[in-house]
Amino acid sequence: MRDLVQSLLTGHGVLLPLGAFILLGAAVFAIASRLARYADAIADATGLGRVWIGTVLLAASTSLPELITGVNAVVLDVVDIGVGDLIGATLANMLVLALLDLSLARRRVLDNVSRDHALVGTLAIVLTAMAGAAIASRSWGSIGHIGWETIAIVTIYIVAMRAVYQTSQETAPPDQLELGETSRTVLREGLVGFGAATVGLLVTAPFLVMSAEAISVEAGLTRTFVGTLLVGVTTSLPEIATTVAAARIGALDLAVGNLFGSPAFNMCVLFAMDVAYLPGPLLAHVSPQNALTAHLAVLAVGLGLLGILARRGQRIGLVRIQSVLVVLAYAGAAWLLAVQ
Repeated sequence: MRDLVQSLLTGHGVLLPLGAFILLGAAVFAIASRLARYADAIADATGLGRVWIGTVLLAASTSLPELITGVNAVVLDVVDIGVGDLIGATLANMLVLALLDLSLARRRVLDNVSRDHALVGTLAIVLTAMAGAAIASRSWGSIGHIGWETIAIVTIYIVAMRAVYQTSQETAPPDQLELGETSRTVLREGLVGFGAATVGLLVTAPFLVMSAEAISVEAGLTRTFVGTLLVGVTTSLPEIATTVAAARIGALDLAVGNLFGSPAFNMCVLFAMDVAYLPGPLLAHVSPQNALTAHLAVLAVGLGLLGILARRGQRIGLVRIQSVLVVLAYAGAAWLLAVQ
């Protein structure tokens, strides 16, 4: 399928794959917007809260394009595109968070979300830093062909998500922990709609990524640049769409939870890629450029986290600097990849 799509989109100039990219991006945006509404319904019906639903359920669903892209990149032996995509998606998510904060300054987005996001943001920093260190050191050793670092990453993620779940149960109102008949109906409809939208993403997102690859071929860009920026932004379109949709309906914790939860989940995708990459360990075979962008991603997530923790009680004009620095970090990553 990939070869057929590439043959149809390449060899005719950049306009054809660019047009396909725009059309498919619009489709992904529309599907992911519905995903946010169904996730909000599930959060209300179960009483688990928007932090946990956004961090785990929504983040995992919107990260499916990264999972599919990463595994396909391993199978096709273009690991730099797969790893670059995961790191680039983290940078793209933090860019979305910064732009959301800057564009909705009057709503004080980062001032009015739960501080429980600090746990997930810290997790994203730790896992991304681990991946960057493993790339720089050419892996920490292996069990068979699987690197110790990816095993450690997925283990820490599971333990941390259990902690987030326990926190959400402790803070949920007691009357919401027991589902009434109306809540069951809302939950059932939400789960069915959420599942259908997820399947829609699974079908549409791979073609979106293929169109981005075709653009890179026609434009003559490097694999690391393509993976980190072009494919990274492409596979982050579901997160962008769900974040915008969640913000529009006032579900700010759902939006921010998705943006912090996806980078943490994306690092777990490295384990799936490592399992599929038989010459492994995976992170011993990728370009050192990915270590640099991983460190910039850590910086961006740290600035986003600081924006949440340092905002309370401060004047608006004094605190937009974190979001501005996130935008500059993303621009810096793009510049460094372009000149190397």
